[in-house]
Amino acid sequence: MANKEFEIRKKRMTDVAAGRIPDRVPVCALMETYAFAYANATVADAQKSIIKHVKSYNKIYEDIYYDCAFMPSMSHALKLSQGLGSDVFFVSDDGVTVQHKEFCPMTEDDYEDLIKDPVMWIMDVFIPRKYPGFDQTNEKQKKAFLGSLKPFLEFALTTMAGNIYVNKVLKLPVVVGGSAEMPADMLFDYLRGFKPTITDIRRRPDEFERAVNALLDYCIDLMRMTYMMMGGTSAGMPMMAGNLINGIIRRKDFRFKEFPWMFNPCHIPPFLNPDQFKRFYWPTYKAMVEYLHSHGGHMMTFCEGDWGPNIELLSDLPDNSVTFICPTERIVEIKKIAKNNSVMGGMPQAMLKDSSLGDCLDQAKRIVDECAPGGGFVFSTDKVLIAPTDAQAENLAAVNEFVHSYGIY
Repeated sequence: MANKEFEIRKKRMTDVAAGRIPDRVPVCALMETYAFAYANATVADAQKSIIKHVKSYNKIYEDIYYDCAFMPSMSHALKLSQGLGSDVFFVSDDGVTVQHKEFCPMTEDDYEDLIKDPVMWIMDVFIPRKYPGFDQTNEKQKKAFLGSLKPFLEFALTTMAGNIYVNKVLKLPVVVGGSAEMPADMLFDYLRGFKPTITDIRRRPDEFERAVNALLDYCIDLMRMTYMMMGGTSAGMPMMAGNLINGIIRRKDFRFKEFPWMFNPCHIPPFLNPDQFKRFYWPTYKAMVEYLHSHGGHMMTFCEGDWGPNIELLSDLPDNSVTFICPTERIVEIKKIAKNNSVMGGMPQAMLKDSSLGDCLDQAKRIVDECAPGGGFVFSTDKVLIAPTDAQAENLAAVNEFVHSYGIY
């Protein structure tokens, strides 16, 4: 029975991605540390043991209907980064919300070295700047590296245990099977930061474009490696072994499965005009989508913010290659433009937080009526739930149950 329930829910997601009409509109979670608050736990509580972490993170799925979980555990290895001297990720005063502060130590003088060899520059220059534990004498670096092994293994084991618990006990598939960071977002999010990136696009566009193109292979490699870590449980041992030998060691063919999907948060597009988007973002974004699709996988792109007229280009992607998580006000429009690709979202997080139950149910009905016909639609919130006050649990439970009952094909 357990396998049957799991497979039914998984099939709803894969049907949407493949352009088939499922039996029901799937209801997928977009949720991270909000889950701890629901279980009356904190991040500090969860870090005391892997079992505590997994059970508290996933308690919400025992009570509220979902066809698919988002992540089986926290996505950030807090102990690892903190052990290396970085406080970029930190827990808020509420004990639950994980926040991020910008620390992007690449300078404008680093462009040529980055372009020449991205991997060596990131390993030899950027990482020691980002993580002070590696910016020391050889002996102290060795000590920092050895000290990082325990929190790294704990993070990996927590992810694996979470996947097994959610799949086998809760009978839910996990939608995120890895991370796909686009080259321009890599500069924007991690290397240069918000203000310097936007400045560079205007003052040194040629250099910025060369850097984006130079990072493409590196970002594809990262996508492969995160898939091995996060999607490996679903892929199975034979596929994992084949990918390790062929795809990573021998650098030949690498295969993804159609599910779980690669999660791709896009952050810079709302700040690019159409000409900048076409020049600096779209070519490498499209290349990564095409690579993943041609190797058996599926992208889940979070269109954060307003992409403006840039969404018109979404029609120029392979059929059934991407599911777009959309702002609620544009989800119907994006579904029409994306044509033979799918969309996800429809339930405003702000409504779940502040609106009445009746208004939330009206919104859920409206969005199913508008987006479900013809398939290609997954119901979810329009933002990832992280803070304890991001949603009233009663509203969340009611809209999910309503869509599960109402969204029948």
